[in-house]
Amino acid sequence: MRKRIMIVHNSSTLAPVIGEALNNGTFDLRFVFGLSNVIEAVQKQKPSLLLFDISSWQKPMEKLFLELMELKSARSSRKIILSDSAGLDDIVTALDSGADDFLLKPVSPRELLVRLEATLRSQTIVFPEEEVRTLGALSLYREGMEISLGAERKKLSPKEFNLLAHLMNSPGRVFSREELLESVWIPSEIEDRRIVDVYIRRLREKIEDDLSQPRRLLTRRGEGYSLVDPLDLGPAKAKVSTESEDLRHSG
Repeated sequence: MRKRIMIVHNSSTLAPVIGEALNNGTFDLRFVFGLSNVIEAVQKQKPSLLLFDISSWQKPMEKLFLELMELKSARSSRKIILSDSAGLDDIVTALDSGADDFLLKPVSPRELLVRLEATLRSQTIVFPEEEVRTLGALSLYREGMEISLGAERKKLSPKEFNLLAHLMNSPGRVFSREELLESVWIPSEIEDRRIVDVYIRRLREKIEDDLSQPRRLLTRRGEGYSLVDPLDLGPAKAKVSTESEDLRHSG
């Protein structure tokens, strides 16, 4: 059965690359004009993927994505943004709001098709047969994408959840920035690799008591990042760098 792709646009003329990439009968294409019609259309048509053809990431898009995150029938729908322009902050905000990929025009029809197919194949990182994973006092909840330290629960964005889940699946293992980009942001080919550092800092803000001296989410200088239980570190704790050092050495 052909997978359904919903193309959301605000212009009477779609980006030509969309037609060139998708006009081959492989997908069941549906079109929605205007952001105000998206929620109703998603509830009725239940697309496998939403492709947004926009000029730039703006507040109405962020609001819509937050609504889609709360919509149970849309949780399994993948989301790709095709935009005329965007800065790193826009891309981070979009991914943080639930986008799976963010493409800047111009992009070739072949690349767009590859990204669409890869996104449809990709799955959210979850724990098989488990609703909760723990590492020391830190607990990660699949349902609701939340974490807890003690009695306090905090909400995670989809990308924060995927990153923490990936690290938690191999506690103590050091992941390079490239490994995390490949595993968590796939199929995105993010040009600015500092996006990993941005999300590492966001996670630290939620799981560390002191950002200047992280004890759970560590930076192994020159190697990458690892997630540990502070009680397992012992006296031979490896030296970790602060977030400012992460960014300084991210080139």
